[in-house]
Amino acid sequence: MKLRRQMEDFRVTEQSSLQVGSAGPFAVYDLKKVGWTTLDAIDRLARQLDLPRRNINHAGLKDRYAVTSQRVTIRNGPRRSYDDGPLSLTYLGQSTREISSDDIASNQFTIVLRSLTPEEHQLAAQALPEIQQSGVPNYFDDQRFGSWFPEHGFIAAAWIRDRYEEAFRLAFAEFEPTDNADERQQKAILRELWGDWIQCKQLLDRSHRRSIVTYLCDHPADFKGAWALVNPDLRGLYLSALQSHLWNQIVSEMFVRHCNPDQLVNMTLKPGPVAAPRRLTEEQREFFLNASCPLPSARLRLEDFAEPELVAEVLAKQGWTLPELKVRFPRDKFFSRAQRPVMIPVKDCSGEFADDDLDPGRTRLTLTFTLPRGAYATMVVKRLTLGEPVADETPETAL
Repeated sequence: MKLRRQMEDFRVTEQSSLQVGSAGPFAVYDLKKVGWTTLDAIDRLARQLDLPRRNINHAGLKDRYAVTSQRVTIRNGPRRSYDDGPLSLTYLGQSTREISSDDIASNQFTIVLRSLTPEEHQLAAQALPEIQQSGVPNYFDDQRFGSWFPEHGFIAAAWIRDRYEEAFRLAFAEFEPTDNADERQQKAILRELWGDWIQCKQLLDRSHRRSIVTYLCDHPADFKGAWALVNPDLRGLYLSALQSHLWNQIVSEMFVRHCNPDQLVNMTLKPGPVAAPRRLTEEQREFFLNASCPLPSARLRLEDFAEPELVAEVLAKQGWTLPELKVRFPRDKFFSRAQRPVMIPVKDCSGEFADDDLDPGRTRLTLTFTLPRGAYATMVVKRLTLGEPVADETPETAL
């Protein structure tokens, strides 16, 4: 089974509740993009439209390797559309405020899974009705865990334990499977010349990485100060990755304790497997669909969780306590505070099997469904395969 054999095999349309009219300082647009991250797309728009980057706001981050549509607002933006090939803005009207994540009502997906074997076809056909009835676990998926390294763990773990040099090395010098040739070359310079910051600066391209190295040229031992110069949005993503992993582990243990062993399958995630329930009774289905779990951090007490003993045990296995999940420096980014549903319904879910035009002799499955804000479509795909990984044919993984 293969996902994203071509860009058009993964489509996302954001459904927004933002009110659009004819008045207000914020121009509202539908941003369509192909092959761009949301943040890179906004950076390019700011340059092309000659606008301050801070004037452009988005509600959510959409996949790079997909055809996506989402709302954005631009303070004092042009009242016209803009087309730059794989990146376009369609002007919709005006708003009295900028868009935020709270404005996402849901996300609609159309996903084409290809190269299904007869066994995979049968497995998916059996799982689809259960997904329609019971939903899927609301785990954070691998897109969240780009700052996790098999031999080193999470960047945020080094950071909040005051290991600033380690955090900096992981963030800017540790190789990742998705690195392109240029990025690997830049990281190799740091790895080979670590500590010789003047030489590193001379060899590195102009970049955020080089700016921080420039600071280290003058303050060669001040990794704490250097870490404070790392883009705050990046550091926020590092915190989210660690917090999301711990939340996943807590919820996985909830499934283990509330299900029989034959009702569970292992679901593969980058930092490690998690449990996914199946064949739920009506009572179990109602329990999980109505259950939520807060994101763990030092802002909470164990008593804030429905099962405090479970949470304490899971965190201990991961090497943490709640009070340790705290940012001491720099205090411009923090762990999030929110409740997240344990399981989510998959609405308007349908699947259509057909011969795969790109792989004769195999089957393709076209899925359409709607998920609430913050849920991962790839969880539906993994649930279809009973937790087995799917070959994701993005440009990096297809090399």
